[in-house]
Amino acid sequence: WGEKLSSHVLGEYCVAIFDDETGTALLAHDAFGLVPLFWGRTPGGLFFATHLEDLLAVTGTSNLDEDFIADHIANAFFSSRRTPYRGLERLEPNASILWTPREFKEVKGKGFGLPKGTRSEVRGCPEEFLALLEEGVKAAARATGPVWCELSGGLDSSTVLSMAARAGTADLGAFSILYRQYADADEARWIRLVLERFDVPWHILDGDSALPYSEVPDRFCPEPGLHLVDWAGRRVYEEMAAEHGVAAVLTGQGGDAVFLGIGAEPYHLADLARTLRLRLLFAEMERWRSRDRRQRSRLYWFVNYVMRPLLSRLCGQPIVPAWHRDPSPWIRPDYAKRMALRERGLGKAISGAGTIEGSWFLERLSAICGQAARVNQIPRSFDFRHPLLSRPLVEFMFSLPWEEKFDPATDRPLQRAALAGILPDEVRLRRTKTIYDQPCYEGLRQGRSFVGLLTEDPLVARRGIVDPGLWGEAVAQARMGRTHSLPQFEAVASLEMWLRQLEDLESGRLAAPESPLSRLSTLSDRGLQFVIDRKTKMELKSPV
Repeated sequence: WGEKLSSHVLGEYCVAIFDDETGTALLAHDAFGLVPLFWGRTPGGLFFATHLEDLLAVTGTSNLDEDFIADHIANAFFSSRRTPYRGLERLEPNASILWTPREFKEVKGKGFGLPKGTRSEVRGCPEEFLALLEEGVKAAARATGPVWCELSGGLDSSTVLSMAARAGTADLGAFSILYRQYADADEARWIRLVLERFDVPWHILDGDSALPYSEVPDRFCPEPGLHLVDWAGRRVYEEMAAEHGVAAVLTGQGGDAVFLGIGAEPYHLADLARTLRLRLLFAEMERWRSRDRRQRSRLYWFVNYVMRPLLSRLCGQPIVPAWHRDPSPWIRPDYAKRMALRERGLGKAISGAGTIEGSWFLERLSAICGQAARVNQIPRSFDFRHPLLSRPLVEFMFSLPWEEKFDPATDRPLQRAALAGILPDEVRLRRTKTIYDQPCYEGLRQGRSFVGLLTEDPLVARRGIVDPGLWGEAVAQARMGRTHSLPQFEAVASLEMWLRQLEDLESGRLAAPESPLSRLSTLSDRGLQFVIDRKTKMELKSPV
């Protein structure tokens, strides 16, 4: 299939294919980019890897991309083709690279959605939904060792565990992080309801003893991210998985975006206005207004779900801004202006969806897939897998008519209907969502070493990103449970820790990534030299 490979091959993967006869290489990954692929070019050829640190021996860490840093601050962990290092890029989702010693070409895959001719037949049938869900989980659960399911007590993680258990997954276990000291974050009651229905071994990480900001990372991380502030939990997580020989961990990530959960809003109203179906527009708008618990006015619904999305589409902007559009007050105004943080904070517009509601769906999907790809680089002994982001399941949900996806009375109508009799009704019909802000703030309150690194001559202040006095006040306020924008605070905190790691790497206080060139996949004018599987450290002597 050549450059169209990701349109045909399902799963979470990254692949390099070298044709020795023609001297052509194809680099590709899954359509959602869940397995990242980083690459760069030199006069001698192309180099690439699934782990960013494996390429730093070629480029070094001194030439940083200031646009990446600005995107990171403005969009709070949103991923783009940029990396922190000039000369290295991230292959975008649904893209591939064709390379020969004489030619380089980056190619985008085909559009997203079901094949033409089938769209009119797609209906929100619970049986078909359940079949696609089971297929996605069963495929993700194939592994050469024990498989764990993250179980948080929410509907999505409970859905994944129930499907894996029903499929008879061998050596299946549940994994949970419990915060028993914080009422808003304690999910034990909901988790036990699921485990009473599906009797699988339960592995518990005590979150109270591994709070965010409680441990300074002791391992180099090639880019900033939440893992840098949540290192204690990540470290214990990996140790537990390695101790049990876990091969894969299935997550419920992506459910809110795919099944229209928290944050699902009726942007299909703008499509009704765009196509001049005015009678249906006002009837549908009234239906949403009458079910609104907050009793917001007709003007509210018209402005926010008709006028604003129509204007965003006209201006080529995303339907919904990514996070806070305005930078936090501790960010220096001159930096915010110079790096256009307000404009970056809009996020990324998605083209080609056809409808406004479809564009909004793909924007949410793109954001969650980018976050998942970043996390996928962290574990050394197992793979994260995301069955709710199975392409057939996502395309099925994307292609459903809006009237079968949106219900003002409840979110996730199809998911809740399909799981009747499978999940306990208390979990299946649950409307609350756990908030993990409290452990984060408590970790800051207790983590004196971490707070000292954030506030004692911070590198983000030296680089002119934050005002040192206001940043110090922001850290003090966060220790008392108050922030202007927690995602942006965490983005800058992780940036500070990453900058310090680069400084420690240069001075020798932090160990460099082990033998990067021994794991580097390199193409030159002599063809494929070698490929290394990072998980098994096995050298493949011949092209694959």
